[in-house]
Amino acid sequence: MNEEIDEYDIYHQDFTTVSEWEVFIARLEEVINEWHLSKSKLVKRSSDYTKKWITKSEEIKFHGIVFTLTYHMLETIKAEDGTEYSSEESLLSELQKGIWESTSNFMEDVDGSPFPVSNWFGLKRYLMLCSDGPLVDGSIIKLVMSSVNIAFGNVDCGVPLFVKIREHWQQVYLGIYEDNDYKTSFDTIHLKRISNQCSHLSGLVSLFKSKIASPVALDAVLITAKFCYELKDSDTYAWKQRTNSNEFLSIDGFDVKKLIELPFGAEKNPIQSACLNAIWPQFRESAIVDSSTFSDIDPIMAPTWTITLKLRNNIHCQLSEIINKLMTLLDEKNLLMDVLGLSKSLGLVNPLHKITEAPITISKLVKAAMGQSMSTMEFKGPITDDLLMPLLYYVFPDAVENSAFIYPQQLDVESKQNGSNESKLCSYIKTSPEDGLVWRLSVTAIRLLDAGGLPYLAHFWYEFVQELQYRWEHKILVPGVAEGPPNARTCLLHQKLQLLNCCIKRVSQGSSSFGGNSSEDEFFDCSESEGGEEQPPWDRPVGRLNRLGNETLKNGAPLYVPRTQDPAPKTEDQLEEDAELMLRLGDDAKASELRARMMSASLLSDMEAFKAANPGAELCDFVHWYSPRDWKPDDGGSLGDRMLLPGNPWVEAWNVARPVPAARQRRLFDEAREAEQVLHFLRSRSIGAVSELLLPAVLKAGSLKAMEQGALGNSSNVGGVDKRRTFEIASRELYEAEKEACRAICVRKILGSSAEGKPLDVAGRTRVLNAMGGVLPSPIRREFTLRVKDAVAPQVMRAALSTDMFLIGAFTERTVCL
Repeated sequence: MNEEIDEYDIYHQDFTTVSEWEVFIARLEEVINEWHLSKSKLVKRSSDYTKKWITKSEEIKFHGIVFTLTYHMLETIKAEDGTEYSSEESLLSELQKGIWESTSNFMEDVDGSPFPVSNWFGLKRYLMLCSDGPLVDGSIIKLVMSSVNIAFGNVDCGVPLFVKIREHWQQVYLGIYEDNDYKTSFDTIHLKRISNQCSHLSGLVSLFKSKIASPVALDAVLITAKFCYELKDSDTYAWKQRTNSNEFLSIDGFDVKKLIELPFGAEKNPIQSACLNAIWPQFRESAIVDSSTFSDIDPIMAPTWTITLKLRNNIHCQLSEIINKLMTLLDEKNLLMDVLGLSKSLGLVNPLHKITEAPITISKLVKAAMGQSMSTMEFKGPITDDLLMPLLYYVFPDAVENSAFIYPQQLDVESKQNGSNESKLCSYIKTSPEDGLVWRLSVTAIRLLDAGGLPYLAHFWYEFVQELQYRWEHKILVPGVAEGPPNARTCLLHQKLQLLNCCIKRVSQGSSSFGGNSSEDEFFDCSESEGGEEQPPWDRPVGRLNRLGNETLKNGAPLYVPRTQDPAPKTEDQLEEDAELMLRLGDDAKASELRARMMSASLLSDMEAFKAANPGAELCDFVHWYSPRDWKPDDGGSLGDRMLLPGNPWVEAWNVARPVPAARQRRLFDEAREAEQVLHFLRSRSIGAVSELLLPAVLKAGSLKAMEQGALGNSSNVGGVDKRRTFEIASRELYEAEKEACRAICVRKILGSSAEGKPLDVAGRTRVLNAMGGVLPSPIRREFTLRVKDAVAPQVMRAALSTDMFLIGAFTERTVCL
C-alpha cells in the first residue's frame, strides 16, 4: 500500500496545445475586433445612405480551405457623429426595422451589394464568410457554423454574420445575429425540385407558422405575391424599323434628305422576351385560396402589372454597323485615289513607295497635278451626275441659287457643349460645328460608303477636293466652316478647311497689306551698311506705326509701336511636326538659334520689328510694350521676376533678333504655299487617313441621333490614348447607347406613357393583353413573401418557385425566459 507510484508512468495530456479550430475562432475574433464591430465600439450611423457599398476583407485558413471574411457597409451621406450606441436595443431595433421594410422588395431586386442578403433582409451592414471553393461537406459546415457562433458571442458582435455554403451559384447563406435576450437566424434552402407541401400558398403558410416559436393569431400573416410571365411572341407589338440604304440608287428625282439621314436602331426585332409581373402588394392569408386542389389566384385581376424587357444578346444596330464599316478602313494604307485609278494622273505617290524614289517637292506634285488637269477633266466616276450634283450642292450650297440647304449663320463648335445631356455622349471626340461642311461631308460620305462601297466614297472625296481647288484658284471662301484661324478644339479636317479659308482671305485682301518677303527670300542682314554712311542705329528707325502714348524707352527716347506681321495659323498636325523637329535639332549654338525662331516665330518677328522701330531699345523696353505685367518702372524700366528666371526663352530670342522691319522679314505665313499644302494633304490621303478625318463628325452626329431617339448620355473618361483607341471607345459607347435607345423606343411602343418596371396603366394592360390573345401563359416564376409581427419580433419568409425551389427566412426567438 505504501508502494511509491512513479508519476512519470501516468499518462499526461497537454491542455495548453492550441488546435487549428481554436486558431480559426481566435482569428475571427481578432479581425472583428480590428474592424471595431463589437457592440461596445460600434458607432451610430446617419439614416441617409448613398448607393455605394464600402468593403473590407481578410483571408483566414481553416482545414486547408481559404476563407475570406468581408465586411460590407452602405456608405452614409452624412459623416458619422462618432458616438457609441447607448444600448443593444438600438442595434436590434435597427436590424428588425430593416427586415420588416425589406418585405416591400422582391428577391430579384438588386441594391449594388456583392451579396443578395442585404436586399433580402434589408441590411445596411453585414459580415460574410465565404470559402474559395464550394462548401458542401456537412461536417465542415457544422464546424464552421459552430466556430462562427462562438466567435460572434465572444466579441459581442453588433453586425449580422453570414456563411456562404453549397455551390456558389446556389446563393445559399446561413446567418446569425444575437444579443442578450434575442437571437435571429437567417436561413436559406435551395432544392432542385419543389416539394408538394411548398408548391402552393397554403403549404407555405403552414411551413411559415411552424418555424415561428411563438403562437400566431389566425389570419395574422400578411402576404405579398408576384407571378412572372415570359411573353416570347413579342413581334406583334415590338418596334421595328426598316431602312434600305440602296434605295436612292434606283429612284428618279433623288431626295438628298433620304440619304443624309443616318439610319438608326435595330432592323430586326431587338426584344428577346418581355417579362410581365402580376403583383399583389399585400393581402391576408384568408383573402385568396391557393391549395393543391383549388386556386382562385387570377393574374388578370392582379392590382399591379409591370413589364421589363429583355433584349437579344447580339443586336444588329444600323448606325453602329455603318460606323464599323468606316472603322475597318483605318488600317488601309493604299491611297484613296488608287481606288479610282487617279494617283498617277494627279502626280500622287504612295508614301510607302517614296523610300526608294528620288525626293519630290510639293510644288512639283502640284505642277504635275495641274499639268494633267485636262486628262482628269474627262474622269467619270461610279456616281452618276444625277446623284453627284445634288450631293455636291448639299455640301456646297452657295454654288446654286436659292439652295434649300444654306448653312447656319452661326457655326459654333461649342454650341452643343452647354446642354445637359447632349454633350455627355462621346464628349471627348473633337468634332466640327453641327450641320457645318465637315459634318455634312462626313455623314454623306459614310452613307455613300454603306450604299456603294469604297468607290463611291473615293469618287465623292475626289470631287470634294476638286471643288476646294477651284475655290482656291478663284478666291471663293469655303462655306460651312467656322471663322478664324484653325481651332484646336475641332477635328483636323475642320482645321485644314479653316486654314484654307485663311489663305483665301489673305489672297483676296492682297499680300502687300501683311508685309513680309516671299518664302524664297533670305532674312535681311542688318549688319550691311546702307549708302556707306556710318550712322548710329537710333538715327534711322524703320517700320514705325505710331507712338505709344507718352511712354519712353529706358534711354529716354520715345517708344514707338512697330508694324508687325500677323501670326501664322497652324493646324494641330503642323504643331506636332514643329515639336518633333525641335527635338532633333541638337544643343549647339546654331540649333539654339533655330529653336528660338521655331518656338516663337511670331515673338521673334515682333522683336525684330520693335528693334527696327526703336533703335537702341533693350529687352525691358520690348516687354514694356508687349507684356506690361512683366515690366517694372523702377530705374527707368526693368524686367519682372518671371523674365529673370534662368533659361527664359524671351532672353534667347532677344539676343538673336536683328532690327528688321516687318516689310523686309520673311513672311510668317505664306498663303500660296500653305493653301497648296492643304490641297495636297487632302488629295494624297490614304484610305485609312480619310477614314480618320471623317470619323469624328460621324461619331458626334451618331451620338446626337442616339440621344434624339432616347439614349441617355453617359460618356466615358478617355485620356492619354491614341486616336485609334479613342475611336474604338467612342464606337463601343455609341453601340451601347443605340441599344439603350432601342430599348427606350420599344418601351414607348409597348408601354405607352408607362415606365419600364413601373405599374402599367389601364391602356397599357389592355394593349399587352390583346397582343397575347387575351390569355397569359403559365408563370415561369412565383414568389411569395410571408411576414408577421408576433410578440417577439418581425418574422419573415420568402419563397421563389420556378423549376426549382428557393426559400429564405429571418426568424427571431427569445433566448431569455420572462
